[in-house]
Amino acid sequence: MSSERARELIVGGDLAQIDGFNPLAEVESLNGVRVYDVGQGDSIAILDNRDRPVLQIDYGGRQDSPFRDQSSEYIDKCMPAGDCRLVMVTHWDEDHWCSAARAAAVRGATWLVPRQVTSPRAVRFSTELTDVSCIPESRVGQAFCFKAMNGDEVWWEKIAASEPDASKHEDCNRTGVALAVVKRTPSGEGTVILVPGDAPFGRVRYYEHLRAQKLTLRGLVAFHHGSRSHWTEATRRLLRTWPVNRWDVRTVFSCSRDNPFRHPHVENYEEEMGETIEIVRTPSCRVGNDRYIDIAF
Repeated sequence: MSSERARELIVGGDLAQIDGFNPLAEVESLNGVRVYDVGQGDSIAILDNRDRPVLQIDYGGRQDSPFRDQSSEYIDKCMPAGDCRLVMVTHWDEDHWCSAARAAAVRGATWLVPRQVTSPRAVRFSTELTDVSCIPESRVGQAFCFKAMNGDEVWWEKIAASEPDASKHEDCNRTGVALAVVKRTPSGEGTVILVPGDAPFGRVRYYEHLRAQKLTLRGLVAFHHGSRSHWTEATRRLLRTWPVNRWDVRTVFSCSRDNPFRHPHVENYEEEMGETIEIVRTPSCRVGNDRYIDIAF
């Protein structure tokens, strides 16, 4: 018997009008990013000027999930994504979408997802969504922008092409979606929050473009839950050279308290960014009975 896991290709139509697509067109402005405590995994909301979730990034959580024995109504209440203008999946590893399989409201939202070779469970879940489109593989490596009414931006790109042959293994971390939230001043200066999913910072081409604009790094969600995998010189250089304000970079590690991967490896970030960062781990939410950590502009 083969030890290889069964893999299938995400099905569904491509988003036809991707160039003109802007789910934030009627959003006044953006306040920042909310990282939910989901145990091992990611679930992140981008907030409007009233701190309401308007764009949901992933909806996961597996090991040590606070939703393990909870109802769909409870999950909907804790992570209110049903009224979001869009739900995006960064990649199809289960810890980035599996809470949505047990929730209700989020499955009725509009979804934009990468087409990847992944597990049969993920493929089956994607076919159960009411309104889902795939990012066209022909647009891989291109940066797209959702813009709020005041000019605040959410930039995103699918960083690499997926494996078209479902019989071959695909490392979904290396072919997923990475995002950045940008707030600019009238003079062109601004701040940025990085939301990379599991994509290593050094593999996101548009991040280098934002760094070169000398936008101040306000905060980030550590890629791959603080993993040390794919910790390359390109990632080190990007973090080491990004303009920051001292003590002002909120760095959130979304992971479970105890996990077999030994996440997070905080020392990697401390080595490159030193005293400029504020380290926050999602397991700390449960000490005060909180549900999330915010990175505000």
